[in-house]
Amino acid sequence: MSDMGLSISASGLAASSAELNTASNNLANVSTPGYATEEVNLSPEAAAGPLSTGQGVLVGSVSRLSDAVYAAVSVAAAGVQGAASQTNQVMSSIQTTFPEPSTNGIASQLSTFWSSVATLASNPNQVGAQQAVVGAAQNLALSLNSSSTQLSRLSNSLQAAVGSGAGDGGTLAQVNSLLQQVATLNASIVAGAVSGQNSNALVDQSTAAVNNLAGLLGLTSTNGPHGTVALYMNGVQLVGGNVAQTLSTTGSAATANLAITTANGVTVNAGGSIGATLTAVNTTIPDYQSKLNAVADALATGVNAAQANGLSASGIAGSAIAGASTALPNIFVNNGSSSTYTTSPPAVNSASTIEVAPALVADPSLVATAAAPGPGNSNVIGTATLDGSNAQAMAALASSTTGPDTTYQSMIGALGTQAASALTTSNSAQGLLTTASNNLSTITGVDQNTQEVNILAAQNAFEANSKVMNAINSCFQALIAAV
Repeated sequence: MSDMGLSISASGLAASSAELNTASNNLANVSTPGYATEEVNLSPEAAAGPLSTGQGVLVGSVSRLSDAVYAAVSVAAAGVQGAASQTNQVMSSIQTTFPEPSTNGIASQLSTFWSSVATLASNPNQVGAQQAVVGAAQNLALSLNSSSTQLSRLSNSLQAAVGSGAGDGGTLAQVNSLLQQVATLNASIVAGAVSGQNSNALVDQSTAAVNNLAGLLGLTSTNGPHGTVALYMNGVQLVGGNVAQTLSTTGSAATANLAITTANGVTVNAGGSIGATLTAVNTTIPDYQSKLNAVADALATGVNAAQANGLSASGIAGSAIAGASTALPNIFVNNGSSSTYTTSPPAVNSASTIEVAPALVADPSLVATAAAPGPGNSNVIGTATLDGSNAQAMAALASSTTGPDTTYQSMIGALGTQAASALTTSNSAQGLLTTASNNLSTITGVDQNTQEVNILAAQNAFEANSKVMNAINSCFQALIAAV
């Protein structure tokens, strides 16, 4: 009987020790990413002997508390939040490119240009007014150049942040490292299970890696034996067992065809922050480049057309007026040309190269302020005139429904709407992720108060079993001494 009592109390000590170690481990990992609360699985030892007396308690496995449905929802929410957050950051960056309303914005530069042209219309032969028009035109062109360059730089920086997938520090290289980590952990988890080892810590590491991957790439996870996982992205398997795909980029931001492919050349439709980056590089930024080009094109074609159909204050004719031996230069040129302006397309990002014609910079008096000779005026080619009607018509382009101002205002309105939508979506996605994480945490999360109570309970149980063992030992010794 003494042996049985000692055996029972010893099993109680072992159970209390296991519970104490597990609760302590839970508390130590309260902030560890991917960690799930562990609990000891205890079971009564089968009754034996003539009296069918219980034999104590058996310490079984130490299991992780988890829920497959909540975990899958949390992974999906991480992908959505990663994409939404990145989209919001991109839209904020684009808004920074166009600081409106402000004195440095293109809208203000347009207003200054039209105002200078209107002033020149009232003072066609005034040198200061002529220089003011050219100066305002140069500032406006520089603003368009700067905005276009900033968009290109943003696109290039986003591509650089993704990287090639090799060891360049980009997010895709991070993805490849995490994918390989999950595959390696799968192998270690299986090996641990075969040898009877506790692999919960390895499963925790795998869970943390999968959560990181979800935010970066967007994916789905399916559970395998012993806590292993298989990872998929839009039907393409990225991790299966101990084998992981290696991803790389193809295309470029410059050609708006940046994409992610597997090692065997399969293009994958990425989600998460990387997917949002690809969308920004291939669609969003080129769209705003195109809109900005349209502003530059509307400005240049409208002003150049007015310039071609008028006379300068000294009587030099525009290029559209017949009978002139010399012709006025365009006001705006681009693509390195000193005389012509080419719209986009075929020009690539016409806004990036728009500038004031060098001939006009050298001689601001070459602005066509007067109307072409014709009914209603006495203007003559080669004869000086104080007529400012052509400059007035040029200034009136500010209110044209197809002019640069209207085109630009439409672009800024669309940008404001899209940016506001991105912010709302990002906030909503963060809320959904928080909810999903909290739901999962109700099962897997470590509750500090509960674990502290468990430690106290295990300590008390350990002390009680120790006292039982000491009492049995004392009784046995007393019996021996009495014999």
